[in-house]
Parts: sequence; C-alpha cells; structure tokens
Amino acid sequence: MSKRFFSAKSLNVFELSLDKWEYPKHSHNFFELIFILKGNGQHVLNESVFEYTEGDIFLLTPKDEHEFRIRDHTDFGFIKFTEQLFIEKTELVSDLKWRKNLDAVVLHANSIPENIVSNTTDRSHVFELFRIIKKEYITPSLYSRSILLELLGALLIIISRNLNKNATIHAISEEEKVSDILTYIRQNVLDKDTIRIKEIAATFSMSPSYVSVFIKKHAGISIQQYVIQTKIKMAERLLKQTNLNISEIAQKTGFTDSSHFNKLFKKYTGKNPSEF
Repeated sequence: MSKRFFSAKSLNVFELSLDKWEYPKHSHNFFELIFILKGNGQHVLNESVFEYTEGDIFLLTPKDEHEFRIRDHTDFGFIKFTEQLFIEKTELVSDLKWRKNLDAVVLHANSIPENIVSNTTDRSHVFELFRIIKKEYITPSLYSRSILLELLGALLIIISRNLNKNATIHAISEEEKVSDILTYIRQNVLDKDTIRIKEIAATFSMSPSYVSVFIKKHAGISIQQYVIQTKIKMAERLLKQTNLNISEIAQKTGFTDSSHFNKLFKKYTGKNPSEF
C-alpha cells in the first residue's frame, strides 16, 4: 500500500531541487500541479511509466499515486491546492463558465496521463503564471489572496483548454462516476442553482429522475443529505479556525438562519455549534 500525504493548507506553492527523489510512491489529500523547471527522468503515475523533461506539466488528483525517478538533477515547481480553494474561489465569483472549466480540469485530468499542456504558447503562459504565483505567495501584500485566486483560475482555464483539445472518450466505472458527482457537489455546494438535481443531471449526462436514485444506491446517501453534510463540515472548520460568530457562519455556509443551522448541526454532529 502506498503512503498518503496530507496537507492542512488550501494552497501551497514552492520549488524543490533534487538529485534523488526522496519520497516513496504516494497519494495526497490535495490536487498537485507539478512543473519540470529543469532536468529529466521518469514519472511513475498510477500504473504508467513515462519520460519527463524540462517544460513538462503534470496534474495529480487525490485519486492518483506517483513518484519520480530522477536521471539528471531536476528542479520541480509545485502548486498544491485542496477543494477548499475552489469553494473560496466560487464565493468570490459567480461565473458558471469558470466553474465548468474547473470541472474539466478536476474531473477529467487523468484523460492525459503525461504532460497536460501540449500547446507551446499555452505552456509558456502556464510557466510564467507559475513564476508570478510563486512570487505573490512567498511575498504576500495587500490583496494577495484575491490575486492568487485569479492567477490560479487563469492557469486552470489554460489547462482546461488543453485537456478539452486532447480528451479521449473513455468509459468510466460507476464508482468513478459517483466520486465525480460527489466531488462536483462539494466544489459547488454554496451555489444552490448549480447543485440542483436538474443541473447535476445535465452536467453528467443523466436523467434528473435517475441521478438521485444512482447516488442513493451507490453512496448510501441522498444528494440533499450529502449537501447538508458538506455544509456542516465547512461550518465545523470555520468554527475551529476563524473568529466568525455562529450567525455569520450560518450565513456563509448557506443556511437560512441561525436556528435552522443550530438544529441541523446538532443532528449531524451531536454537538451544538457553541461547543466548538
């Protein structure tokens, strides 16, 4: 069984300069963009092994396992981010097109197991965006967080453009489809229009009457219950990590009022919000 690495940060940006890869084959609880700034060798991703070289870009999801086999000294650039960053981004914008581009990256990244940006101009833009993002992350100033979200959004849309160009039609298992739908719900949980049954069904080419049955059958939970659970987990994190009061957290996580929030929170966690 491979090792699994965890990160509490919603965003982390850094570089590594290595002669030897020091980590066992592993997966993560986050998404990871990897930029090959210099060097070459082999990248082992899931069951595939292929050559990497300067200028390559890889995207790993929490489903993926990987390791590198370094041949020549390699400089790596990393952008690690969690689903919480998507929620933060969608709180700032209501652009449905942006979210659909994001879904293309997150839900279909593995359609290209090798370098994910084939267009030469796009690749140049992505590397330049990585350099700007790293500088803004390392030396933050006024509005840095908003700038980082916008820059990362632009980077992901460029990647989406390349994924869409190179995507191949492939059958996915029911387990994968369930995982994709639940990921979609988590990412869009604060947008009530986007997570309506009709919209979910259209996104995944299913009938509205079947998508609810499908999720209940395979996940053992209704879509409505899953939405509430996701919001409760968000609220729990905000209670632990912020100074927001209960009323503010109820509003931020999309509950109608504090009383409704308190009742559901107690039902799903066994505790009152005030106990956190």
